[in-house]
Amino acid sequence: MLGLVKILADKVQTSQEHGLLSHRLSPWRYVPPRERLIDPIGEAEVFLAYGKRREAFQVLSHTLRSEPDNLEAKMLLLQTLAYLRDIPGYCKLARELAPQLSGQPSWHTICAAGQELAPYEPLFMYQA
Repeated sequence: MLGLVKILADKVQTSQEHGLLSHRLSPWRYVPPRERLIDPIGEAEVFLAYGKRREAFQVLSHTLRSEPDNLEAKMLLLQTLAYLRDIPGYCKLARELAPQLSGQPSWHTICAAGQELAPYEPLFMYQA
């Protein structure tokens, strides 16, 4: 048992040394991917691949606070919201993206997922 505790303590120490964790504000402060020199989209995609949807949501939400025009992050966040079955969040973000993506193949994909999540939402009834 003590061996396992030692291994975990070493991993936390290594994470702190590489800047993944910080004790500045709280025992485990979130450090954004860009500060760790990691692509946030890639990190969120890895989280999604392993079923860690909440972690992907956190990475993408934080990314969009600092990069509000990041279309790729918005598209992946939309997919994450669909996985989380967050209907209000999905509809709100889809409404924001509609003027920009209307008529594009990606908009048809958004509408198809939207129809499954919110079949009575008018935004998803017409796929123009």
